[in-house]
Amino acid sequence: MRSPNDYIASRALAVDASGIRKVFDLAAKLKDPINFSIGLPDFDVPESAKRAAIEAIEKGHNRYTQTQGIAELRTRIRSSLTSEIGRDLGEPLITSGVSGGLFLAILATINPGDEAIFLDPYFVMYKHLMTMAGGKAVPVDSYPDFRFHADRVEAAITAKT
Repeated sequence: MRSPNDYIASRALAVDASGIRKVFDLAAKLKDPINFSIGLPDFDVPESAKRAAIEAIEKGHNRYTQTQGIAELRTRIRSSLTSEIGRDLGEPLITSGVSGGLFLAILATINPGDEAIFLDPYFVMYKHLMTMAGGKAVPVDSYPDFRFHADRVEAAITAKT
């Protein structure tokens, strides 16, 4: 008889349980906890954004879009970033969140055994995205000031980075 783990890819089994899930379970038992976990805003969505979403739904704009994102949105983002940064960064890619976008980038650039350096603190999924791609996550300490320290990053570089 096969065990449930026989039906799960080994790369998925390499993803350990998130510590944040344990915190959520604990917080669910507390009365009136304050959530500092994942950067949820403590303010409501701006009224103009609510109205625009309602208007779009009422007009029937609630279907799947092209995979690269709505052309008007991509044009507006490109223009805004070009103005803000002072040079054209090229065609933007619209994704369904940062982790989804990072996973696409990781799958396109990381081979099994490759390493990727990123700063700690980090969102809990980042190391798991690397694991799922067969790579190795290499967090580099940014404490106590949460700044980029070139010497720390340089010390983490290997032939597999």
